Amino acid sequence: MWSDLARNLLLLQVLVSRTSCYVNVAHKPLQGSATMNGIPHTPNWSADKVVDGNTNQTANGGSCAIMDFSKNYRSVWLNVQLQRLFNVAYIEIYFRNENTFNRLAGFSIYAFNEETFNPASPDPHSLVYHHDPMSGCPAPILNITVNRLARQIVFTNQRPQGYQSTCSSNEMYTNVEICEIKVMGCDDNRYSSGCGSLCSTDCKDRHCDAFNGSCIYGCLDSNVNTLDCKECMDGTFVSNRVCHKCPGHCKNDEFCNKTNGKCDNGCKNYWTGYFCHLCRDHFFGLDCGTPCGHCLNNDVCNNKTGICPGGCHNHWTGERCDVCSNNYYGSNCDTPCGQCNNNDVCNNVTGHCPNGCQNHWAGSRCDVCSNNYYGSNCDTPCGQCNNNDVCNNVTGHCPNGCQNHWAGSRCDVCSNNYYGSKCDTPCGQCNNNDVCNNVTGHCPNGCQNHWAGSRCDECSNNFYGADCDNQCGNCMNNSVCHNMTGICSKGCHNNWQGQRCDECRDGFYNVTCNQQCGNCNEGKPCDKINGICLNGCSPQFQPPLCKAKHVYKQDTNSGALAGGIVSLAIVLLAVAIIIFIYRRHRGTKEATTNAKSGQNYADMCNTHEASPGEFVNEAVIGDNGTYCNTTELNIAIRVDDLQCVISEKSIGENKAFLSEYKRLPVGNTEVCKQGRKKENISRNRFKTTFPYDHSRVILKEGWTDADNDYINANFIRDFNGKTVYIAAQGPRTNTLADFWRMIWQENVRCIVMLTNLIENGKNKCTQYWPENDSPFEVGPCKMHLLEETTYAFYTLRKFTVLNTKTSGKRTITQFHYTAWPDHGTPEEIGLVQFHRAVTRKYQQGKLMLVHCSAGVGRTGTFIGLDSLLKQGRETRRINVFEFVKQMREDRMTMVQTPDQYIFLHKALLYVFEYKNTAVLQNDIPTKINALLHDTSPFNQRSLNEEYKFLQTIKPAYDDEDKADGRRVENKKKNVNMDIIPISKYRPYLTSFVNGRNDYINAVCVPSFVDLGALIITQMPLPDTEVDLWRLCVDHDIQAIVILNENNEELHLIPKRGSNRICAPYMLTTGNTGSDIIVLSQNTLMIAHNDQKIEVDVLNIPVGNDSSMLKGVELLLEKEKRSNFKSVIISRDGAGPAGIFCVLHNALQQLRTDGEVDILTTVRLVQSRRPEVITKLKEYKKCYELISLFVSEDGIYANM
Repeated sequence: MWSDLARNLLLLQVLVSRTSCYVNVAHKPLQGSATMNGIPHTPNWSADKVVDGNTNQTANGGSCAIMDFSKNYRSVWLNVQLQRLFNVAYIEIYFRNENTFNRLAGFSIYAFNEETFNPASPDPHSLVYHHDPMSGCPAPILNITVNRLARQIVFTNQRPQGYQSTCSSNEMYTNVEICEIKVMGCDDNRYSSGCGSLCSTDCKDRHCDAFNGSCIYGCLDSNVNTLDCKECMDGTFVSNRVCHKCPGHCKNDEFCNKTNGKCDNGCKNYWTGYFCHLCRDHFFGLDCGTPCGHCLNNDVCNNKTGICPGGCHNHWTGERCDVCSNNYYGSNCDTPCGQCNNNDVCNNVTGHCPNGCQNHWAGSRCDVCSNNYYGSNCDTPCGQCNNNDVCNNVTGHCPNGCQNHWAGSRCDVCSNNYYGSKCDTPCGQCNNNDVCNNVTGHCPNGCQNHWAGSRCDECSNNFYGADCDNQCGNCMNNSVCHNMTGICSKGCHNNWQGQRCDECRDGFYNVTCNQQCGNCNEGKPCDKINGICLNGCSPQFQPPLCKAKHVYKQDTNSGALAGGIVSLAIVLLAVAIIIFIYRRHRGTKEATTNAKSGQNYADMCNTHEASPGEFVNEAVIGDNGTYCNTTELNIAIRVDDLQCVISEKSIGENKAFLSEYKRLPVGNTEVCKQGRKKENISRNRFKTTFPYDHSRVILKEGWTDADNDYINANFIRDFNGKTVYIAAQGPRTNTLADFWRMIWQENVRCIVMLTNLIENGKNKCTQYWPENDSPFEVGPCKMHLLEETTYAFYTLRKFTVLNTKTSGKRTITQFHYTAWPDHGTPEEIGLVQFHRAVTRKYQQGKLMLVHCSAGVGRTGTFIGLDSLLKQGRETRRINVFEFVKQMREDRMTMVQTPDQYIFLHKALLYVFEYKNTAVLQNDIPTKINALLHDTSPFNQRSLNEEYKFLQTIKPAYDDEDKADGRRVENKKKNVNMDIIPISKYRPYLTSFVNGRNDYINAVCVPSFVDLGALIITQMPLPDTEVDLWRLCVDHDIQAIVILNENNEELHLIPKRGSNRICAPYMLTTGNTGSDIIVLSQNTLMIAHNDQKIEVDVLNIPVGNDSSMLKGVELLLEKEKRSNFKSVIISRDGAGPAGIFCVLHNALQQLRTDGEVDILTTVRLVQSRRPEVITKLKEYKKCYELISLFVSEDGIYANM
């Protein structure tokens, strides 16, 4: 008992003594003890050696705890137990110092304030030190700060799998080899190096920091959280248990919250952040009251220095981007300096130029044009203002109008029908009386008949005269005659004579002067037209050609002979009189063809349908008003030979066609008595087009008392002689009721309309059908529109008609072709697609009403196409001449022009060549899949057959067709001289830019529903970029599709939120673009003066099917807006652009009609740009994209 008492007294004395150091509370006299998890190497090396106070570091000193290292320990521990809880400041460890540190490396020290210790999983929060084995060997003596309440100090070490160390070697086994552990500290409520200070009573449980006495374990008052357990003063707050000055700037200079430092009522102006200690975005400085400059991309400047991290926004400069860059001024630095002299920099505040202005500029800022100049560059002279007035220096407008032949608000364009630099040159003979381009004089839609040149101011080959209406004669070697006089400078072809070579040499006749006269009496020449010997024949030869000899029979009596001679004389006299009257009537000679000539046309493609005889097919009007054909032309053509026939007849500028057309009967007004009656004259649209009485439609039931039985319409027979059609003029306002009386009376269910209501400013037809949501009434007929579908070449309408008198109700379908020029010819592909639509819905057995404006030219051509197609399909032969002649027996002038007659042949050929490759939507997965995976021999595959067929029918254009693109001034504007636009299909540029003309390498391509929806062009060259923007402005472009073939960064379009200048245009890309995985889209503003247009831009990487499909999908959605036009750009204006247009049109067809026809779609695009889809793999790609679009697992199947 006395020994325990002595020990406690000793401890108390030590702890309260005023020594200058901490007490070793683990020393044996203070009842410290130790244990370890292994047996000692020798009994003398037991665990309690570490608390015996002996710091000798050798094993032989007998003062170290050393476990039996032969046991190959992988985990060891040694636990020093204190008598009770102490405030431990630090420990000192003395290791055995005999090169055994490699077994000690990687150890850890824990301090526990509990009595229990789990060596398998020590609490990581109790860890006070860990030696890193990769940092080398531990020091022989270590001083380790603990500063916590502890009851146990534990040494542990492990050797896990894969252990590594830089201490001597990677010793895989560990051991306890410690000579002394001093645990230095004080009693649990004392601190400081002498343990003479008591922990504050404010500390929780009166426990504190062993070194400085701070209440690190918390405060008695739970609301106080500082180390000294004192509340922070106003203007300070507690952080890490220490009071700090409030860091922020609170609203109204309030103190911050003492607990968290926040401003409870918000921040002072310009300050933000958790503590209101940061400048608000875009402010900087000591008081955060200085706004940032204009940093790039609206970046936030440094809140202390104001420096912009990524540079400045456009037109700003300086570290803080707060001054205008050179050549800009104003509060926003967005006003460019004017045109200062010598390119001086203007004052960046006022904009004033220090040394005056450049030429044509004026004002202190040199930002207004000097007199007689205007425009964004003040380099555009005023136009031709009246009285030489000065134009407005911004807009260029002339205040008092223009000088003669000048027009426009600026008087800088020629008035209609004039062109040239001085607007003093009249336009040429443009087709349909179109107005020519007022800069170049070019006619937009070609020339009137017999005129040529881009300006239509010269005669086409083989025509001459002031009006180019005289055909050249038969010049030597088909040379061209003089375009004014018609004289053949190189002489005449065989058997022709005269200066103009338009008369047969004596002794020859026929339209080609290739027939030799017979044996005329006294050697006189025969008639040079028909070969008849007008003065009779030489003895022994038979009239009228005097080629065949008489055959005399022995029993011929003299009376018969005499009668024959008299008869022959009468015939010859009659012929002579008829020819004389005819020539007087016509004023010109008309060519005729003999039997041999006719046979040549029939035989040229191995046909054998011609009948022998003379072919003189001119209308001869007699005194009694009747007309007749002196003979008939009856040449049937095998369908298989039609291509060859057309080629042969086209030789010599369609000479055979023209000759054949001339032999058609002309109209005879003498058999149109009803149409010429006074009361009916106003019912005719034209003064010279009347219905024949014998075939006219007679209206039987009147709707008013003023109605009679007349309408300008005729029944027309088909090739079998059956009445199938009604050909009518377009209704006038005063014949609208008559038109509907006829429709109702004849039970018409199908109307084919071939004119627009207004063409070239002239009324061609009065509207007779209802519009959407607007009923239409004529007499007792009340009409409602059921549906209206617009296609590129035509519009399909379906409407109901209710007759309120009879209560009868009918549904009528109208097919309205909208792309046929008056007196001209349409495109074969357009009319054929239209005819296919008509025949698919036409009800056999009912009359088809066909009308244009006059009801003869276009109407006759369409009826001819429809009937002759049926004839060709039934008999494999057609007779165009005979059918047109038959139509003219029913209605005058059917097929009104030679061009329409020629076109009829070509359209027939187009349809006979037509392959029905349309695939219904539901059949696409199976049919197209079969087409793409055909394993038959290559030459027998349907896909290859289609492609080969496309190559054989692809239109062939010569250099003359591409003359505009091949001109010297335009050659450098083409990326590829093998890809030049067809002149008649190219878009003209009209915006004036100095040094530029109207040319750009581009072609207009129809979509499936809009004739002018697409324009294909090449990627602009550096010198032609401005022409792309002119194209967009001039043609109201709403979308640009860029097919990026190398996936390069495009400098053509500014980056989002940026702009660039391509003089005179300012290009600005909006901030709101989007990047889909497969493409990007942006909005581009194109501005010039007061004119601005907004264009959607799609950038599509080529080679990614998903990109192409998504691009087409997006464009189709945008095209739901009316009159939507797009520009499609690829590198050379072909390649991917062709595939994109074909895919676009095919998907549009799929949406509209529920089918796709790749072959016809490609054919349409190639008609404008033959250089697209030139490889089989490109044609196949079109099918593959359609297949992907509709596939069940395709990415667009459910879009």
